[in-house]
Amino acid sequence: MNGLSRWLSVLVLLATSAFAQQAQPLPSFSLSRFTLNDGGKGGLAAATGDTLPKYRFRATLGIHYENNPLVYYRDTVRVGALVAHRAQLHLGLGFGLTSWLQVTAELPLVIAQTGDDLSQSAGTASPDGFGLGSTRLAARIGFLSQDGGGLKANAPLDLALQLGLALPFGVGNALNIESGWNFVPQLSAGANVGVVRLGGEVSALIRPATVLTANTARDTVGSQLGLRVLVSSTGEGARFEGSFHSLIPLEGGAPPGFELLGGVRVPIGPIELFALAGPGFGSLPGTPTVRVFAGVGLKPQANLCDPGATHTPGDCPELDDDGDGLKNRVDRCPLEPEDKDQFEDDDGCIDTDNDRDRVLDAEDQCPIEPGPRSNKGCPIRIKDNDNDGTPDLQDKCPTVPGPKDHDGCPIKDGDLDGVEDEVDACPTEPGPKERRGCPLKDKDSDTVEDARDNCPEVKGLPENQGCPEEDRQLVIITADKLVITDKVYFATGKATILPVSFPLLNQVAQVLRSHAELTSVTVEGHTDDQGSAKLNRKLSLSRAKAVKAYLEHQGVDPSRLNAQGFGPDRPADSNKTEAGRANNRRVEFIIEK
Repeated sequence: MNGLSRWLSVLVLLATSAFAQQAQPLPSFSLSRFTLNDGGKGGLAAATGDTLPKYRFRATLGIHYENNPLVYYRDTVRVGALVAHRAQLHLGLGFGLTSWLQVTAELPLVIAQTGDDLSQSAGTASPDGFGLGSTRLAARIGFLSQDGGGLKANAPLDLALQLGLALPFGVGNALNIESGWNFVPQLSAGANVGVVRLGGEVSALIRPATVLTANTARDTVGSQLGLRVLVSSTGEGARFEGSFHSLIPLEGGAPPGFELLGGVRVPIGPIELFALAGPGFGSLPGTPTVRVFAGVGLKPQANLCDPGATHTPGDCPELDDDGDGLKNRVDRCPLEPEDKDQFEDDDGCIDTDNDRDRVLDAEDQCPIEPGPRSNKGCPIRIKDNDNDGTPDLQDKCPTVPGPKDHDGCPIKDGDLDGVEDEVDACPTEPGPKERRGCPLKDKDSDTVEDARDNCPEVKGLPENQGCPEEDRQLVIITADKLVITDKVYFATGKATILPVSFPLLNQVAQVLRSHAELTSVTVEGHTDDQGSAKLNRKLSLSRAKAVKAYLEHQGVDPSRLNAQGFGPDRPADSNKTEAGRANNRRVEFIIEK
């Protein structure tokens, strides 16, 4: 019995020793701390205060690779990487419930994961190489918006608050399942500044503390603060971005982790290819030495009537572009808000009724004295002896009827051409109104009337604007503008006229010198919608002024010329194609008189 007892004791000792050496699995927690942004305007790597437009969604499918995201240390000495290589599939979906409320969902799936065997050196078993992770849900509220997407539109920046939740459910033990309910509040902001977008986010990860090993205090993972700062390009084509990321642990002794990421997104029709990558620094669990994320996304399709989109009131009859409470389809002045405090009606146009007699000033012959509509807004005591609608007190011809815009006096038109004598340049010869009452003339008898003849003193061809065949014309005189058959070319991004446009402008100057009746011509500058609208308006005005100065140098009287810049506000073609944008970059010569 004594011998048998000794052998049993040895077996128990060996079994106890073997059990003590058995490696322990890591507790459940999510190692990955990086998620894509599913907003509309922001970058891939950070939210910038924007939300998806109403009923628009963005779906992404990507492959996420991390190098050395979990490294084991003993007394600051690196023992090995529990996770050296980690690859995940990422499925994300964002949807705009309203113009200011967006919801998102993310589902991570570890498809490959390898690392060093630390079962002997650290007593820790390697995690699984495959596993379905915790689903993440979030809702984002846009408080401010530079366009019309937030609760307050036309703000100087975008500002949004997001509340996120990670569910403690999954399949497997691949370090992608949270140990408990995780809450992630996030505040993000951003703004378009010229051709770039600046912004970022501040977030907090609130989760139960989890001790990974018993060797050091810093092997604890728990709540963290996060900071992301991003700069990205804007526009409809390829977009580039760069971002800085920092994670600050609130539990354990590990130092903060940092990352620098660069990314690109390339649209191809309704889809978008994207990729981002960069290095990480620090030993905080979840901070890899290299991170790569690439995939494909279904981008939110822009709608002509989305907040901030370029449209005309007729394009979007159900919107209220001027914000006066009347939809475009019933608003007679859809871009001019009606002041309800001055006059109340249903046409949506600015109305003024200074004497508040319910007769608009435009129709009120006594705008500062209340009177009934039957007396055209004037008190009954005011007389109108000639019954021409102009009260005697304001009628310069009180005994002879005449229109109100002539102060009650009759219109004189000696040649009966419909142009009153005081503005008729030829009061004794009948002529059309557009010729200021003068008859049509053709000095050179080439069948091209002088008003539209670029060479009124020289006989020419009608198809060459009345000029000789060898003098090819690039300018056409119409009733409201000088139409040019070529463009005025400038140095890129500047108001410097290129020499190739000198012959065209010389011809414009010659036409103006030959037609003194064109007493007021406005040089208009226009651009496409690429870049900042404010800078484009400034550039278009500078270009219009440069053309005006050139014409003055060619002998055109400065008093006959004006210059205006409209930037992208009056497109002549679609801005969705390069050809259309080229047509929108133009100079026009508008005949005012």
